[in-house]
Amino acid sequence: MQPIMSLQSPHDSLNFEVLLRMREADNTVVSAASIISVAENNGRIGVIDRWVIATVLAWIDANYDSLKKTQFVCVNLSGASLNDERFINDAFALLSQYVHASGRLCIEVTESVALHDLDNTRRFIDRVRSFGAKIALDDFGAGYTSFSYLKELPADVLKIDGSFIVGVNSHPSNLAIVE
Repeated sequence: MQPIMSLQSPHDSLNFEVLLRMREADNTVVSAASIISVAENNGRIGVIDRWVIATVLAWIDANYDSLKKTQFVCVNLSGASLNDERFINDAFALLSQYVHASGRLCIEVTESVALHDLDNTRRFIDRVRSFGAKIALDDFGAGYTSFSYLKELPADVLKIDGSFIVGVNSHPSNLAIVE
């Protein structure tokens, strides 16, 4: 779990993003992109995404009282999972099972996945939010996004693509976009 902290008030909250990693026998870390690519190509990404959501919700539930400064724990979902009706039903069943913990879950959806089927994404976001969970629009600006999409996708968190953050102080246009 990678901590997410406020730059203005770093001690006021402690949120997290869950990052799934796999180690080889020699202890080297396999890149997440490789794991995701293989899992998507073999139709197994939904199994991983289900496991991640179930594990994170169970962890939040078990540790709820000691997470007073944690507003959300983010998990990334694959585009393949979001387009799989069986996965979607399983995800909503998990949110129903962990209603108390769902309020601290934040599901990240990448910009490209969100824009692939805007109506379906909007329905998914509305239903996720009905359980109290949050939605983050990830990698915003990585593609050809128009700011008008922000009106169409009611995300709680906007994660700006790293290409705008790197060199933000030396590129006035990047700073303007981030602001």
